[in-house]
Amino acid sequence: MLIRTAPPSERETVGALRVLAYEHQGLLDASPVYAHTLRGLGWEDGDEVLVAETEGRVVGTVVFVPWGPRCEVARGPDEAEVRALAVDPSARRSGVGAALVRALVDRARAEGVARLVLCTRTVMTGAQRLYESQGFVRLPERDWTPVPGVDLLAYELVVEG
Repeated sequence: MLIRTAPPSERETVGALRVLAYEHQGLLDASPVYAHTLRGLGWEDGDEVLVAETEGRVVGTVVFVPWGPRCEVARGPDEAEVRALAVDPSARRSGVGAALVRALVDRARAEGVARLVLCTRTVMTGAQRLYESQGFVRLPERDWTPVPGVDLLAYELVVEG
């Protein structure tokens, strides 16, 4: 499996993968318009879209967002956010998510980021297990509800140099 930075030319492919993964888990039911947001995440200046590729096919993606005005959970320049982790349903439970998280940690370390922070839906128990297995811990003081019916749990990982 290859983990690499996605160029803007892959925006449509990456967006479609995110929507597929979220729909497969019923995660767009409470807020179907979020599909539009998912398609566009990560293409702003400073963000980095990482993809996992197997046999020439993109099977996973995640976004590294350095602290800045678009951040929802990060609270300062020593933090970066993790957003929109998505794995093709056909590739789930094959290590794609864990590989993407490890790549994020390497990216954070290279940037001198002290903490990675993220939010996950309460119903995303598989994602929670993944994050916890990679060393993330709950950060309940940053939990929030962006829209009714969508409760988000915050997590953080202290990045060791």
